[in-house]
Amino acid sequence: MSKKTEQSSKIAYMRISSSTNSRTTISSYLRGFPAGDSVFFFVPNDNIQRKSLLGAGLLSSLVLDVVLRQRLGGLNMSEFVMVEAPLPNWDAIAKPCVTTLLLLLNLPSRCHALEWISLLDSRQRPRKASEWKSSWAVSPLSRLETKAAFDAVATAAFGLERQDVLRLIDQCDFAVLPPSSRLNPKGFWRVDKDKPPELRHTVLTLVAFHDLQQHIDAAGGDRDAGIESFLNQNDGEGWLLPETLRLADYGLGHDERAKEHQPVTSRLGPRFYDWQLAQGAEESWRECHLHARNLLGEAGYQKLLADIEAEKSGELTLRVAEPEPPAYGEPARERGLFD
Repeated sequence: MSKKTEQSSKIAYMRISSSTNSRTTISSYLRGFPAGDSVFFFVPNDNIQRKSLLGAGLLSSLVLDVVLRQRLGGLNMSEFVMVEAPLPNWDAIAKPCVTTLLLLLNLPSRCHALEWISLLDSRQRPRKASEWKSSWAVSPLSRLETKAAFDAVATAAFGLERQDVLRLIDQCDFAVLPPSSRLNPKGFWRVDKDKPPELRHTVLTLVAFHDLQQHIDAAGGDRDAGIESFLNQNDGEGWLLPETLRLADYGLGHDERAKEHQPVTSRLGPRFYDWQLAQGAEESWRECHLHARNLLGEAGYQKLLADIEAEKSGELTLRVAEPEPPAYGEPARERGLFD
């Protein structure tokens, strides 16, 4: 089976890019879709759905982006660049609470009903995912909040500290950008440059990381426990954007404006749209299961439920609704990212 027609869950990334774009690595989770020449894939060799989702999140993170943009000399995200990319210890990121965060951000669609059912334990759903559609991070506020929270977790998983994050987002805190000749050509200052600094993804990642570090410190330096606490705070809602933000509190800003509290959430609109709140929890998850049954057919849907129960008892690694790998397999070098 050609890599371009691989039907299983996979990590897709944009092959043509530049180290001076606002972002260099752009990645997404895909299942059941082929792609043209400008999209390449990685297919994890086990835990295929979870690793594909987490891998796509890592490839889209600021901390991995800054590494790859330093290495990229041309416009092609060549395989040798990608397979040599550093990754954190898998255990630092492969947590149910992190998976939930990426479900909210990356799979807000009825097409991904299978993933929601198979990757979330129906008996222990976190409050943030207690209802299906109201969990989707689709509003500007919700997406910005979720992206900043994940980037903070990814940064901690790579072992960075506050000073490292400050260097990563250097020059992202200008209210008015200076001439481009004074800016780092490979910096992230282009991200959300049309917005005030307190509404930029980069700046809010530092704010989220600052809060995460406090949770890690409160856990006695235990990073894993700190991440769990960070993503389950606010009665299970997770990290939330601040109502106001004073840049100077985080060592940011270049003018008097940075010393004053600036509104954040009130300028981003609602966290949920009306259609997301139109259903109760039971009805919303019933609709999720209905879409899964429509996608798979009755026999496939029953197999999905049986496989989920089998995985819970440790009998198999879940590869729900995905074809068996071809007999001739995939080239080993294309699996190396997660070996």
